[in-house]
Amino acid sequence: MNKTITIFLGLLLSPLILYSQDAVGNLYTYKAPHYYESIDLLEDGRFVYYCKSEFLKSEIEGNWQLRNDTILVLDSKPQRSKMVVSESHKRAKRNTFQIRSTDNRIINYHLYLITPTEDTLEFRDQFDKTVVSGNYSSFYIVDTKGQYSPTYEVVGSKANFFEILIEGKRVFENEYWKYYGEYIIPLGTDGKYSNYKLVKNTNNFTRSSHKYRYRRFFDKM
Repeated sequence: MNKTITIFLGLLLSPLILYSQDAVGNLYTYKAPHYYESIDLLEDGRFVYYCKSEFLKSEIEGNWQLRNDTILVLDSKPQRSKMVVSESHKRAKRNTFQIRSTDNRIINYHLYLITPTEDTLEFRDQFDKTVVSGNYSSFYIVDTKGQYSPTYEVVGSKANFFEILIEGKRVFENEYWKYYGEYIIPLGTDGKYSNYKLVKNTNNFTRSSHKYRYRRFFDKM
């Protein structure tokens, strides 16, 4: 009789144990006044990144890998280029930088030009085209969302006209985040590690309709 009861209880409890293990996933979140950020590391190697501030909201999907148990490597999918540059030479004494979004919209931006002697000149609050004199070996761009482009090295020695397309959405391109198991230190859009942590959620579902319950809550802000 005792044996029968033990087996029966075991059959009742085993589905509960399995469901509990399946429900707790790798959802990491950070929450502050008017700001929410999360990344869900799915078991099949995909991730869903979500970020919402008072004025901006973005959701990005991609693939993740864990290297040496300490580095989380993220790549967007489908992958997009952060910046596309076309160089040419025009009959002009000055350099022209025409900067637009990848869908050819005119945007506001800050342009940083780097000279061969590694001095950096800053041109803030630019719109469409920036025309400047001088010799520059490289440059990078910061958009109004605070996203930094890669630093572009000028190829042509006579190039003085640069048509530049900037991706407006955040792109994860072989991006390294610090992984500590129970929390993650994300890389910011400025290329520097954040001073806050995404902490692992141990009491929230990461599947089905429960997957984004925190996200839906913050969408109502």
